[in-house]
Amino acid sequence: MEKVNVAVMLPLDRMQRELLKDAGAERCEWHYIDDGMGQEERLDLLREAEVVMGQPSLREIRQCPRLKWIQMSWAGTDIYTSREGFPREILLTNASGCFQVVIGEYVMAVLLSLCRRLNVYAGQQREGYWHPLGEETLLYGKRALILGAGDIGTGIAKRLKAFGVHVTGMRRTDRNYPDCYDAMVTPEALDRELPLADIVIGCLPDTQETRGLLDIRRLCMMGPDAFLINVGRGSLIPTDELVEVLEAGHLGGVALDVVTPEPLPADHPLWKMKNVILTPHIAGQSFGYSRDTANRVVQLCAQNLERYLAGRELVNRVNLEKGYAAE
Repeated sequence: MEKVNVAVMLPLDRMQRELLKDAGAERCEWHYIDDGMGQEERLDLLREAEVVMGQPSLREIRQCPRLKWIQMSWAGTDIYTSREGFPREILLTNASGCFQVVIGEYVMAVLLSLCRRLNVYAGQQREGYWHPLGEETLLYGKRALILGAGDIGTGIAKRLKAFGVHVTGMRRTDRNYPDCYDAMVTPEALDRELPLADIVIGCLPDTQETRGLLDIRRLCMMGPDAFLINVGRGSLIPTDELVEVLEAGHLGGVALDVVTPEPLPADHPLWKMKNVILTPHIAGQSFGYSRDTANRVVQLCAQNLERYLAGRELVNRVNLEKGYAAE
């Protein structure tokens, strides 16, 4: 039986490689691609691959005549689905389901920091300045609106409910939603819901429909003391319009793990705003950041490899027309 050639672009340790090897039994031939490889050596391995685990570029994909399936290590698929040129005959699966915990904990960390003004106190600590600020906020009893009530949004909703927050989700359909939500709405209700929310959390991918969704008009619809957090894609919020709103004294605090552009220029005014927390797109990082999350990704890769070899339906297969994992 001819072996399946698998190219792995993930920085796996020995135990993680063994887990993949066990899933492939004796049916796979393994090739590991690392960042230190030259471009030609890298391409030589990819050209022979039937399966790639990782995120090859579109240019590389077009040079892989044997490629049948890409298993991504990310949940977001917009590097392929938001632009032309991804071959429709190639199976694409993402790592949805692996980031619910790590991103949920990030959101709680920055949200609690904004509520208790810990980000401002951190600055005072560096200056040796003892000055109680007052005007803190509790999460208990607040209303949150989660834009994108998929796997990541649901992980956030579960954690917010534990703090006594009323949680409304927004997604394409308002039917059959998990009980960690108090209500579910569709995008048509966004303008109605924004003024009601104390906390707005963006978990949306980069699509034609989501780009600029929270423009200056909608940002101004939010309450003057509302918190805004974005862990989806930076394109959700026009950055210059957000700066204008903040400079006018609107919004109680903002936490951004994603911005447009990335990286944000060093002289950008957002860096110096006291009520803004900025992080460099690390909320959902796995390899090199969170070993637990990395292991979840590898376990998903192994599960899907077993399914692929058995000719079964793959988990998290992406609908290439719509840009999201099939439900």
